[in-house]
Amino acid sequence: MKKVLLIFISYFLVFSLYSQDLVTIKLNEPSKKRESNIMEAFQNRASVREWTTDELSLQDLSDLLWAANGINRPSEKKRTAPSAMNAQDIDIYIFQNKGVYIYDAFNNVLKPLVAGDYRHLFGSQQSPIVLLLVSDTSKFKAGDSEHKKMVAAMDAGIVSQNIAIFCAGIGLKTRPRVSMNTEEIKKVLSLSENQLPLINMPISY
Repeated sequence: MKKVLLIFISYFLVFSLYSQDLVTIKLNEPSKKRESNIMEAFQNRASVREWTTDELSLQDLSDLLWAANGINRPSEKKRTAPSAMNAQDIDIYIFQNKGVYIYDAFNNVLKPLVAGDYRHLFGSQQSPIVLLLVSDTSKFKAGDSEHKKMVAAMDAGIVSQNIAIFCAGIGLKTRPRVSMNTEEIKKVLSLSENQLPLINMPISY
């Protein structure tokens, strides 16, 4: 019994130390003057299946997340992606090799959540990052459960398209996917019953 307890304590200490390696990441201000053509972005948009392993630069990641669902009208607290009833229900989780972060658009930072590499929960082919779109349906103040799920899926789809067009515009690869280990993801992220993982998007150069 003592041996089991010592092993558990050792594991907990190692995990705690590793968790401390994750710190809040301050994102760059989004570059809104990037050279891109919206029609060319639509022309180049395509879902891919193969990924490179190079890490995204901080500027590319910052611009990507802002385009996905960032704050474009600070005085009104409005975002680049519309949402039903302005519920702003979509959260973006960033899975990478060191851990999982959540995008805090209002403070333009990535907040650390869980240490460890959980990208395998989205399949065997691993891109440097995977963006997970989660809707918190408790933010909808009207409608029954089925209606909330419908508008949650719509809102996630809009953010997904923002991501896809941005990637096509600057030469990143992505594809929208719904296949993932949903139950395990809920456990890892400690999601409530109102938080629905809807779409994941691997991203790479």
